[in-house]
Amino acid sequence: MTDDLTEIPLHGGRVTPGVVRVGNTVRRPVTANSDFVRRLLTHLTGKGFEGSPEFLGADERGRDVFAYIDGDVPAELGYYDEASLRAAASLIRQFHDMSAELVDSHAAASGVEIVCHNDLSPCNFVFRAGTPVAIIDFDAAAPGSRARDLGYAAWLWLDLGSPDISALDQRQRLVTFLEAYGAPSPDPVLEAMLERQVMLAEQGRNIGNDSMAEWAVRCNDWTRQNLQVLRGA
Repeated sequence: MTDDLTEIPLHGGRVTPGVVRVGNTVRRPVTANSDFVRRLLTHLTGKGFEGSPEFLGADERGRDVFAYIDGDVPAELGYYDEASLRAAASLIRQFHDMSAELVDSHAAASGVEIVCHNDLSPCNFVFRAGTPVAIIDFDAAAPGSRARDLGYAAWLWLDLGSPDISALDQRQRLVTFLEAYGAPSPDPVLEAMLERQVMLAEQGRNIGNDSMAEWAVRCNDWTRQNLQVLRGA
């Protein structure tokens, strides 16, 4: 059992620097987006959603405190079977549907439908017995469209662009993922995916992360080359 006062740095997955576990809680440094994240997570908890951390307040150092969700967080992308893809997409759908109540109804005219997590990578999910059960690291959450969040999620959950998975296989995996979410068409999701790939490549260049930029460019090239197959055309 972890001592309640012992701080254990969390390094698994894509964890924000400075995040530590203390007993059955997680402590995170405050960011410019913290107020929104607190409101979002409090709303999700109030709706009975168990797939996100509960916000518990602030500690003596002013850090945000969240309930720790037990399980495994992958450090890298990988190949996920049909059951895992369906579980992840279903969890994302629940999160999106519940978050929609936080979005101003007038924002729908500009394409804002829900709160986007903005980094729905497997590396930001908690797994138990190989099944994704919760989403973590909401630091980048912001209002947006379903397609925007789904495009990034589908790219990373399917590992689109991997030379080890054929375009035909990826087409079926994409169908599985989107069916589990309830998305009627792959087209807006694929368009959003291409945009996010370009954005990530630019981000990599801007921060001097050449490997990230090159990977995003390769994925974007692969997606464009196989777009008709992925669309089922």
